[in-house]
Amino acid sequence: LMRSLYAPLSDSEVVEDFEKLFAKYSGREYCVAFPFARTAIYYVLKSLNLPKGAEVLMPPITIKGIVDVVISLGLIPRYVDSDPETMCFSMDGLRKSMNPQIKVAIITTLFGLVPNMDEMSRLFRQNNIFIIEDFSQCLNGEYDGKRVGTFGDVGIYSSSSIKTLDTLGGGLAITDDKQLWSYLLDSQLSLLPTSRKFLIKKAWINFLRNYATSQPWFSVLTFPILSLMRLVNPQATLKQTGNRNKNRITHLPELWFRRFTSEQARIGIYHLSKALDLDLRRVSNVQFIKSATGLNLFPKTTPKSKNVYWQFICLVNNPFFAQSFFGKRGVDVATSSLELVC
Repeated sequence: LMRSLYAPLSDSEVVEDFEKLFAKYSGREYCVAFPFARTAIYYVLKSLNLPKGAEVLMPPITIKGIVDVVISLGLIPRYVDSDPETMCFSMDGLRKSMNPQIKVAIITTLFGLVPNMDEMSRLFRQNNIFIIEDFSQCLNGEYDGKRVGTFGDVGIYSSSSIKTLDTLGGGLAITDDKQLWSYLLDSQLSLLPTSRKFLIKKAWINFLRNYATSQPWFSVLTFPILSLMRLVNPQATLKQTGNRNKNRITHLPELWFRRFTSEQARIGIYHLSKALDLDLRRVSNVQFIKSATGLNLFPKTTPKSKNVYWQFICLVNNPFFAQSFFGKRGVDVATSSLELVC
């Protein structure tokens, strides 16, 4: 928070060092840093020179900003239902959806759950579909020993607030395609200067969130406040980070096209080495909860999936009842802040 007030923001060498480090960590040759994941996806789609009306396969649950990007380029989102065992595309739904108009697929590995990446990527390649992997919620996830983010043509990681690797915002594009890398670097150079005001705002939000969700503050202050809010207005605390604007936008905001700062890169370099340890602790907690409950409410994924459980989800019929039930037992739960964009 203090460094956001005075630290240099435009040291390109520090950004480049972080990009190289993240590429190596993720198992790719190249990485380019953008201010948001949606910005990275925008330039990846733009690099393909797709005809207007081309279709992009998308999950029905995602952030609205990605839909905004797809539509802004004259492309058409085509949604495929999710498999409740993986929270990713249903393979039956994908096979039925195949048509010549589909040029791109955005595979989103939600909640740190890993689907059958081999089968999915094979189907897309057989149909000449360009693959974007959005692994923002699945850093360190693996399928059959291979890292999520390395199955497609390009991987996109959002290093935004509360992510496993949080750099006060950011969208990291990783690829082995040197031509695409060169295009993305040129696009990065065309971005507007960085905004210190935006960085300070992000740092302040993270500062508050981190303290509010750490002990002892969560037990003595945050949880009692949430419990009181639930009594007054259950809807107010149902979504993890609250409701967001669902209105259509006429143009993409300027903020989406400002450069990733060198201060964010420094944060990334410092925290990247700790990301795996955080995963191991979280996965251990999940395994304990699963074994202790004996309930069959959790997505099973596949025997070859190495899930990282960025968020640990269970499937319920009534979210208000579930939240009340857990809340009375000292457990805070919420539904996803992602939108049902379809």
